[in-house]
Amino acid sequence: MEHDEAVRRARQAAEACRKAAEDLVSFAERMSGRPGMAEIAEYDALVAREAAAQSERRDAFAELGLTVPSVDGETGDIVTGGGQSGEIVS
Repeated sequence: MEHDEAVRRARQAAEACRKAAEDLVSFAERMSGRPGMAEIAEYDALVAREAAAQSERRDAFAELGLTVPSVDGETGDIVTGGGQSGEIVS
């Protein structure tokens, strides 16, 4: 992939992460009281979308030589589902 194309992809991936985070903020601002099943499902979908966007962003920036290893030297992955949405693991 050409460098300019890789930079464009990284910018788009970063923008997708920003949008996913904004959607989570919007969701949080709408919440009131105890969440019902619909809110839980929406939250799960939003977190999964954010995790996918973060993965795409990591890959796009890695193509440019930019990576951030975890403490043990490996890049962390984001786990979703099972009540552990958004947990970062090594």
